[in-house]
This record gives sequence, structure tokens and C-alpha cells, in this order.
Amino acid sequence: MTRSSISQRDGTSKVKHRRSVKLRRKIKRATERKRRRRLAKRTARWAHGLEMSGGARGLIGAVGVPLLRLLAEQSGLRAGLSAALARSGFVPGHDRGQILVDVAVALGLGAASVAGAIDVLHASLAMLATVASAPTAWRALEEVDEASLARIATARATHRRTVWARLADRPGGFPWVQVAGQVWHGWIVIDVDASLVESHSDKEGAAPTYKKHIFGLHPILVSCANTGEMLAVLLRNGNAGSNTVADHITVLRQAVAQLPPRYRRRIIFRADGAGATKDLLAWIKTEATQHGYTWHYSVGFDVTEPVRQAITDVPADVWAAALTPEDKVRRGAHVTEITGLLTLPDGWQPDMRILARTEPLHPRHRKQASPAEKQRGQRFQATATDLPGHHYPRLDAFHRNHAGVEAVIKDGKDLGLRRLPSHSFAFNQAW
Repeated sequence: MTRSSISQRDGTSKVKHRRSVKLRRKIKRATERKRRRRLAKRTARWAHGLEMSGGARGLIGAVGVPLLRLLAEQSGLRAGLSAALARSGFVPGHDRGQILVDVAVALGLGAASVAGAIDVLHASLAMLATVASAPTAWRALEEVDEASLARIATARATHRRTVWARLADRPGGFPWVQVAGQVWHGWIVIDVDASLVESHSDKEGAAPTYKKHIFGLHPILVSCANTGEMLAVLLRNGNAGSNTVADHITVLRQAVAQLPPRYRRRIIFRADGAGATKDLLAWIKTEATQHGYTWHYSVGFDVTEPVRQAITDVPADVWAAALTPEDKVRRGAHVTEITGLLTLPDGWQPDMRILARTEPLHPRHRKQASPAEKQRGQRFQATATDLPGHHYPRLDAFHRNHAGVEAVIKDGKDLGLRRLPSHSFAFNQAW
């Protein structure tokens, strides 16, 4: 046998081997696709033929469970999460997207742990659907890494695009923020705030916080005032700063990415004093310019000695009566602009304005009050904003409406943030 014939035979064998490998891979992928289709059909089967009845027989306890589960199924959220958590070569016995939906639904009914969530679902869905076991749910959350979180965020944003389109199609239209008789039509209002989450065990990242008597974590939460939705939550170590610029920018990027593209064009960011940093305000304006958006801000401003002096220098007839969110005069409270009385350091935005507010000094604030505040019997507050207009009472009321984020944070804590189930930081971020 000649050398050329041996080489030719070897070459033929390699080609056959490559073809065989490709064929096996093709068969494996086809088999995996079939298994995924069967899993998807089995997962959605429970919702077929489900009806609501007003009769007294055959009713389901905790009816909110199947309704929320059904909403996630028919709106496409479950399918989006399932696709986000799909892994090549792995077809689970229980759909991972359905597990996430189930855990979220159970948290809505007051579950305080993974096992508790599964118990709630077994009690409420026993006659309708198969529910994963607690160990399976735990494994599903453990499998969620940074890449999975990014895909889940994309799935949530896609789902929100559909839901917000339905909101806009309602007779009343999209819910625009209304404060003190003014409707902020066309504007999305984003509230950002940090909050402490107390930890009664040594969880990863738990540390003494700025409130020395609290040991735990210090997440930043971002919500949308138009719809009351929580857009993003960034879990952080307990000793993280309240005004850390990098963390604020990270979570705000995540929050903006959750908005449908058409609603990103006109945004107003609201924050307390932790958001009043030069770098954060610069990021807001730079990011808007780069994308051709119109973004504004309204943030708490530190009442320093120059600010106190400016407030005391304002003539009495310049102050305007403050308004409540219901457009009523707030007794004893007054607002005005003091930008012209201040010399701001370099680095602040050139179009930034400072609004001042005075109100009767409450006994609980007297200990921290300055001598000027005690002498006048008033509490001084300030706001930094680039919002247009000179109706200072309405601008002030709009900023103070930021306090509504506290209700959203409370809801978030009631829905699982207060009860982080694992020692692992990554697991708790997924939760």
C-alpha cells in the first residue's frame, strides 16, 4: 500500500469522524429542543380551561395565587423567564421560570422563606398544578449568577414593554404623576433611595451600618412614581455609604434599562440628600446628552452655613406659602429660590437652582437644629433642581412627593427584602 493511499484513507476517516460528531450534536440539540417543548407544554397545561366561578362549590382557597400565576403565564412573563434561565445541555424536571414566578407569588401571600413559599403554593395549587419541591426551588435560586440576573432583567424589561403598552391604551391613558394640581404629562419620575435591612444572622456582606444599633445590609432601591413599580434593587454591604456615586449610577442604569425605550426620553430623577453629589448630577446630564434625551433632577441639598445665611437673608415678602400634594396651602411652611444668594463651589451643574423651605420647628428636630433655626423657630431645608419654571410651591411639593418611595420600600421589605433566606450574597440578590 502506497503512502498516498494511506493518507487518503486517513483523510476519509477524519471526514467521516467529523460528520459523525456533527450528526450526534445535531441529534442531541434536536432531542433537547423536543424536551424543552414538552416541558413548556407541561408547565403551561395547568392554566388551560381555568375558569372563575361565583358559585359556592369547587372554589379555590387563596384565589390570588392562581390569578397571579395565570397573569404571569398569559402575559408572557413566565415564558420570558424560562428562556432567560435556559442552559445548553440541561433540561430540568421543573421549569426554572415557573419556579421564580411561584416564589414571587408566594412572597405576595406572606411567605418568609423558600420552604414557606413552597408550602403556600402546595396548599393553594394542589388541585391545579404541580409545584417544585423546596430543595428544587432552592437549587433554582442558587443557579442564578450575574449572567442569569442580566438575562432576567432583560426578560422583565420586555414584559414591562408589553404591560405599559396596555396601560397607555386604557381610556385614562398612561398614569402620569400629578402633584399639587400639576400633571407632569409625558414625564417618567424615578425615585431612588437607600434603606437598611437588619440581619439577625451573620450573612455575607452584613456589617454595622451608619446607624450603629443596626447590623445588616444597605441596599439601594429604585422605583417608578408613575406606576409604583420597583424597577431595580442593588444589594450592598451594610457599611456601604448612603451617597456612593458608583452604586447610584449602577442601579440607575439598571432602572432606566427597565423602561420601554419610548419612556426613557423624558425622565425626572428624585432623591434625598444622598443624591446631591456633583458626580451623580453630572452623570444624569451627560447620559441624557449622549442619547439625545431630556433628563432633569430634584434632589435634597445639604443645609450648610452659607445656605442657612442665605435663608435668613431672604426678605419676608419674597417667601411663598408651601403647598401640599393635594394643592392645599400648608400652614406655616414657605418656599423660595436662593440661588442668587449663594456662591456655589465649582463642579455643580451650571443650570442648577437651589430652592429653600422653612417650616415650624418640630420638637423632634430641635436637638439637631442650628442656632439660627432655634432662634427663628423654623426648620430649614433645601432642594437642588434644574426643573424649569418659577412656581416654587409646586416645585417644592413635587420634590416632597418623593417621600412616596418609602411606601414602595416598605412593600419591598414585606415581599422578601426583610427576610433574606441565605448566607450567600449572590443567592440573596437573586431572591
